[in-house]
Amino acid sequence: MRKLFSLVLSTGVRNFKSMMKYQLLPLLLFVFVTGLDAQDEAVDAKKPLWKPTVGEFWTYDVSVEVPKNARLPEKIAGQKIEEVDGKMRASYQQTAVYHGLLPLSDDGPKAHAFYFSNGDQLEEIQYMAIEDNSIQAVASKQEGEKPGKVVSLSAPIPVIDADWKGGESFPVIMNQKLGDENLRMTRQFRAIGWEQVETGAGSYNAMHVQVVGMNGALEIKRGYWFAPGTGFIKEVKKYYLGDTMIMKQTRELKKTGKPKPAE
Repeated sequence: MRKLFSLVLSTGVRNFKSMMKYQLLPLLLFVFVTGLDAQDEAVDAKKPLWKPTVGEFWTYDVSVEVPKNARLPEKIAGQKIEEVDGKMRASYQQTAVYHGLLPLSDDGPKAHAFYFSNGDQLEEIQYMAIEDNSIQAVASKQEGEKPGKVVSLSAPIPVIDADWKGGESFPVIMNQKLGDENLRMTRQFRAIGWEQVETGAGSYNAMHVQVVGMNGALEIKRGYWFAPGTGFIKEVKKYYLGDTMIMKQTRELKKTGKPKPAE
């Protein structure tokens, strides 16, 4: 779901692309907060949290901010680049399309596959385990100009659970092998609660989840919002090296739709 950005910084990091190979799942992940009344309205125990159909799509407005001395993503159709408050900002649209249950390898298990594209360029495939009452991240595959192999998590990561009401918190610690390198990944998940969120696609009651953690020396802070029946509607990600924020990325749902039935 994302572009790997080559980001050359004065912090001494060679480039952002080399760091971001350690980000296992952007996981395009989301959730919201308003209290128990909103919780009752947002979650119907008789309905699955999410039941996407093959061909269903979600289009997001994406904004990426980096320091002035950094390079922004390139070759994205319709991208707008501008200087805002001393930083460089790139704005473009990203679309996710659900492709159904697909195998992670020739003889491997299947997972729900979401294809993320910037313009006509496929950037990433995200794989999830979707049950009636829960959603878990299981793997991802980088595409783009240099496609990679499927990177499976050593254990599924809970993304959304129908029992979350706000206040739930849990750690995730995994040792992940990427090529010849071993990466220790730590995350702390916290369900903030239900929120009423306005997006370009409309207003939603959604569960707000916050995630903080480390990929090696890179600190990640992420907030995402998930609306039952619709999916992930908003995400804000920030990346730090020490006290320096090297990138901020925001995604907000612009529109969603389902394929037209065959005539």
